[in-house]
Amino acid sequence: MLNVNRLRLLRELATRGTIAATAHALFLTPPAVSQQLALLEREAGVPLFERSGRRIRLTPAGQALVEDAERIFAEIERAEARLDAYAQGLRGPLRTCAFPTAARALLVPALARLRAQHPELAVSMVDLEPEQSLPMLKAGELDVVVTYGFDRLPERSDPGTERFWLFSEPISIALPADHPRASGDVRVADLADEQWIVGHDGSSFLEVVVRVCNDAGFEPHVDLHSNDYQVILAAVQAGLGAAIVVPTALFAEYPGVAIREPTDVRMRRHVHAVIRRGSAERPAIAAALAALRSAADTLACELRLPTPPADPQRPGQTSARRS
Repeated sequence: MLNVNRLRLLRELATRGTIAATAHALFLTPPAVSQQLALLEREAGVPLFERSGRRIRLTPAGQALVEDAERIFAEIERAEARLDAYAQGLRGPLRTCAFPTAARALLVPALARLRAQHPELAVSMVDLEPEQSLPMLKAGELDVVVTYGFDRLPERSDPGTERFWLFSEPISIALPADHPRASGDVRVADLADEQWIVGHDGSSFLEVVVRVCNDAGFEPHVDLHSNDYQVILAAVQAGLGAAIVVPTALFAEYPGVAIREPTDVRMRRHVHAVIRRGSAERPAIAAALAALRSAADTLACELRLPTPPADPQRPGQTSARRS
């Protein structure tokens, strides 16, 4: 019989690509991971992976097993959710996470609502970028995370998770107030010589700046890195470069910064709540999703952002705001 915990290791290996990265993500030692994967391979009775340099590549049998494992994990989540539904009231732990901008503007108001409505719910919060929070969600270390994506980047689907659309916001360009392009129309193509203040290596925040600038015909200079918009705006104000910004990041006055909508690029950032597939029926998670939707609706009204999409063909969204 296949061991569920070993299946989780295999899924993590499929994502991480190496024993060392898998061990690091799951707080295990590499020898322990290797031993458990070897046991899983013996249980399966067929080769599940093969080495390719330092990386480990799944065989067709290994890939098929990962796909089956995702369905198994979703069914386990549904079974646990049904059991939770029999409990009296909402109580126990609820572990939440959002990227920093959404943590301030969205998650904190949602958690305040949750605490007022369900005082026996033990809620925790941490702010992390999606690259960190999503693996922790799948590993069971978090229950609800708020993530983002850009419509200029390919959608990254994951059979082990469900996404719920919260809101979408336009992208603008932040320039020093004394920049020659700080007044009037601005094009991304006009900023080829600028230093760009971007996200950390490996982040979609960096990836989207590179994509937009490439589409405008140049390779951007990206030597200044931060995922904190307040650091980014301070750097722009100091004259260190240009950056892309969103309305939720602009909650204070920035007298040394000019915010301009580019005339040659139209781009949006989409914000979602993400849970493990099958866990939506857990009372605590359902309550958290409802609180996030309410907070998102209030925020969208305050910032005059678009209402939830009705077109089920839009990437990552459905008329039920779920994918």
